[in-house]
Formats: sequence, C-alpha cells, structure tokens
Amino acid sequence: MKQAKTTKQGPLSLLLLLIAIALLFASPRPAAAQAGSLLIWPVDPVIESGARATALWLENPGKAPITLQVRIYAWAQDGGKNAYAPQETILGTPPIVTVAPGAKQLIRLTRTTPTPTKAEQAFRVVVDEIPTPSRVAASSAAVSFRMRYSLPLFAYGDGLSRKGAAEPRTVTHAPRLAWRVISGAGERYLEIRNMGNLHARLTDVAFAQEAAPANDNGALAKGLFGYVLPGATMRWPLPAGTTVGAELVAAVNGAVRARLERMPG
Repeated sequence: MKQAKTTKQGPLSLLLLLIAIALLFASPRPAAAQAGSLLIWPVDPVIESGARATALWLENPGKAPITLQVRIYAWAQDGGKNAYAPQETILGTPPIVTVAPGAKQLIRLTRTTPTPTKAEQAFRVVVDEIPTPSRVAASSAAVSFRMRYSLPLFAYGDGLSRKGAAEPRTVTHAPRLAWRVISGAGERYLEIRNMGNLHARLTDVAFAQEAAPANDNGALAKGLFGYVLPGATMRWPLPAGTTVGAELVAAVNGAVRARLERMPG
C-alpha cells in the first residue's frame, strides 16, 4: 500500500480551504437571496398638505411567501447624526403582512394629527422581513439574512408641498445649505447645515477648485450622499486622501448640480 505523498503545498491548501469556508458562511445562497427579495414603491413617499394618507406598495417577485413588518419612526438629526424615535403621528396599516409570490400589498401611511401649517415633518418607514418556520428550516444549511428596508417619509402642512412651492403670493420655501470642513479625533468631517424649512436630499457630491469642475479625488458620492433636515446640521467623515477644494458641488432634491454656500471663517 502506497503512502500518501506529503508536499510543500500543505499549508497553502489548508489556507485555501479556510478561505473557502469563510466565503461560504459570509455569503448567502443565491436562492435565499432571491426568496428574500422585495420591490417597494414609491421610494420617497410623501403625504401632501391636502391629503390625509399616501400609499406604499410592497411586491414579492420571488418564489416563496414573504412576511413583513412595517414600522414608522419620527426622524430627527442631532449632533451631526440621525435620531429615530417611536411616534403615533403616522400609522402604517396593516403593520404585518404576508405577500404571496408574484403578489403585491398596499400599505396605507395615514397621519392621525395635522401637520403644522407651512411645516415639514420627517419620518422613516422601516420594513423588516420576519423569518417564517419554513424559511428557517429551508435555510438551516446556509446563512440566513433578514432583509431590512428604510425609506424616508415626509408630511407637509398647509401652504407647503414636496416641490417646495408655497401658496400663491407667499415666500418660497426651500432648503438653504452651507458647508465647512472640520477636524476632530484625528479625522476630517464635512459638515452641512440646512437653514431652510425643507429637507435637502444630496446626491453627486464632490469638492471642486474655484472655476474648475469636480475631479475624482474630490468626489464623495456619485449617487445618494445623505439628507439634511430643516434646521439641522449633519456631519460625514471624509475618506482618507480626499482633496478638499475651495467649492462643494451637489445636486439638491434632484435639481442640477450646483455649488453650495461655504460657511464663513
């Protein structure tokens, strides 16, 4: 009987085996990912000033039923960070649903109290997948990830709307932004303050030199960067190697990208 040969590749083979095991437990199976898929629209629901409610649709494009829980939180920003809290101003009904494969479900987002006149209220709609016993048993041989979706929701009082248009012959409402770069705890941060009375949704954010377009070294986001709520200040850490230019450009609420005002000092 021949003895198995030992080679110098033993440690390498063991290393490759460990890497393969790590990848197996780090990634869900494609079937599980498909079973947990969900389509949600609109992605930016709004309750306009003249409406009491708005619709949110959940659609299951997968091959297995999905059970979902819908919760709504009050959304504020404090100290440069997002803050969420339980609330009873907006209700989502039904709060728990099971959506069959290929089916869709309507969720009504209804306000229970009026939004103050010419004011914007911010909320977060959180949709969580609830694992069912059959799903847990089917995924027992693989890693099971519970999907979570978080959507912004804005409600408007009389005289204000999503587009920021006030009632006729009144002052126009809009976000008013200013930025600066600050340092702390060995890091640099981009700080943006919103002095207006409408939220700002920031996309395609980048630093630029004066009279020059933004370059790749100064780009911070080519898609969604973040939100700044009315009267709030938000802060984002700058990646190492970011070139801070004299100007900051961004698309605000879907408008054409433009330069933002810089804070004095």
